[in-house]
Amino acid sequence: MPDNGFTKGRKDVGRTVLVKAPAKVNLHLEVLRRRHDGFHEIETILQAVKIFDEVRVTLIEQYQGGEPDITLEAGRGMRGIPADQTNLCWRAARLFCLETRLSGRIHIKLDKDIPAAAGLGGGSSDAAAVLVACNRLFEKGLEAKELEEMGSVLGSDVPFFIRGGTALGRGRGTTLTSLPPVRTGQFLIVKPALDLKTPEVYADLKMGLTVNSPKANIRVIKPLLVRFPQKAWPGFNRLEDVVLPSQPALQRLVLELKQLAPVALLSGSGSAVAAVFTEGFDISDIVEQYEEAGLYVRVVGPHAAGVEITDD
Repeated sequence: MPDNGFTKGRKDVGRTVLVKAPAKVNLHLEVLRRRHDGFHEIETILQAVKIFDEVRVTLIEQYQGGEPDITLEAGRGMRGIPADQTNLCWRAARLFCLETRLSGRIHIKLDKDIPAAAGLGGGSSDAAAVLVACNRLFEKGLEAKELEEMGSVLGSDVPFFIRGGTALGRGRGTTLTSLPPVRTGQFLIVKPALDLKTPEVYADLKMGLTVNSPKANIRVIKPLLVRFPQKAWPGFNRLEDVVLPSQPALQRLVLELKQLAPVALLSGSGSAVAAVFTEGFDISDIVEQYEEAGLYVRVVGPHAAGVEITDD
């Protein structure tokens, strides 16, 4: 019998991978109807952007069968974010083990730059990073599509972060169609000191407003993405109808940026706002204004991929 490295069903591994987990913004988000499973049917255009969390995953020991032993270490930027079994990273590691019938002792360290409760998908991106890391560490060799399907159990945005780039999401957002990649543009991400919870935002949505909304036309969208950003961009965020009337300061921020940028809208359920300016346009005064007001501010480019292993 070949030596597989296991002794009494256990094998020391001691390997670590570092994964960069990008943020996303929604360049369009329409809510079509409420589904029987409690989720909402949506159409959204998702764009990965170059704000990154770092997820370091170590497989300390592998063993055959049983519950994995998972520990999560809170690194930079984790204030107010649980480092326990409720964290999507922890849940992603456990899900991977259960789905693949592999197990082991896993340590995850999470350093965050993507703010939580902002509509930027940080938690989902971190979960996708853990799935990709576990696939490498356990040498399972799952294809991206298999990881996307696994990730859909964890959250609607998780499959997108496996794929990344620019994509149209339908259904719960998990049915993805890749779109021509956005290659240019200055993405100004501004977040006030306001946290919004996605389930609560969707619960307040009045579906009568959107019942007759036309579906996104991919043939119209594709050529516009090639020349993105431009004022002709038809995308909007339906959740602004719910969020902004009850948040006047956030509403002012959105309206200000819509006046300044070719494209500006709330990202996801908020509270971050994404404004996209053309390359070469000087936005230094705008950035300084929001930084002086104490807001979270980043100026980044589009990211053409999803989560990426950078070190192992």
